[in-house]
Amino acid sequence: MIIDGKVIAKRIRENIKAEIQENNYKPKLAILIAGNDSASKIYANAKVKACAGVGIDAEVFCFSDSEEGKFLNKLEELNVDENIHGIIVEMPLPKSFNAQRTYDLINPLKDVDCISTYNMGRLFAGNPLYLPCTPHAILTILKQLDINFTGKHAVIVGRSNILGKPVAKLMLDLDMTVTQCHSKTVDLQKYTKMADVLILAAGKKNLINGDMIKEGAILIDAGINEYDGKVYGDCDFQSAENRCLYITPVPGGVGPVTTSMVLLNTLEAYKNAIKNTYSKTSQ
Repeated sequence: MIIDGKVIAKRIRENIKAEIQENNYKPKLAILIAGNDSASKIYANAKVKACAGVGIDAEVFCFSDSEEGKFLNKLEELNVDENIHGIIVEMPLPKSFNAQRTYDLINPLKDVDCISTYNMGRLFAGNPLYLPCTPHAILTILKQLDINFTGKHAVIVGRSNILGKPVAKLMLDLDMTVTQCHSKTVDLQKYTKMADVLILAAGKKNLINGDMIKEGAILIDAGINEYDGKVYGDCDFQSAENRCLYITPVPGGVGPVTTSMVLLNTLEAYKNAIKNTYSKTSQ
């Protein structure tokens, strides 16, 4: 069965919109872009459109690859702006930027993509402020399947700080046994064919084909690879589809749900801001 991420995303967004309207909330998301990466601008515009659809205000701030100082000054300004509740830094940042230092400057309460060292540490300690958006999307998709994952074997291909590692943590939290593979893994097929749940997060087109997948596996493809104006996942969908019990397409699978997690986390950040304001005024 092909998992339609758009259907899942629509349901999540309807719930977010209803909560915002019912409570007259006014959340706002700031999106920062540096450099000339065309994909970053496309993704930022998609987030702005999604925000508008549920009642979240969004503003995009763009900087050149030579404006790291201005970029960081704007980030500091947004950190203390009480009208801004969530902050997203679009990736990739220019090579001239110190990426991790930039991520760590984000106010943790506004770090709705959970990319700062502080928020990542809270995630792995089991006490997260927010879940990282793409790993959260994958978790949400799996929970939609109404399957008991206890004792299942999850194999993750990819080990990035923003996807591979945190999604491994979330799969452990589902009581699955987790194997993490990466670009240096020897005999990758040996591990992928063992997976009850195969999660692809390597960013390499057609890395996995049907012969590398266990019959009846669940395959979640979070890979994004652009070639000649088209978007592909990490698996050869045509050869993989008939071997899987469930599979996510690219596009239309994990992507729409990830965007919905940005909206959900921004709403949560807004509610956290309300709580903090109430706590200060009641002291």
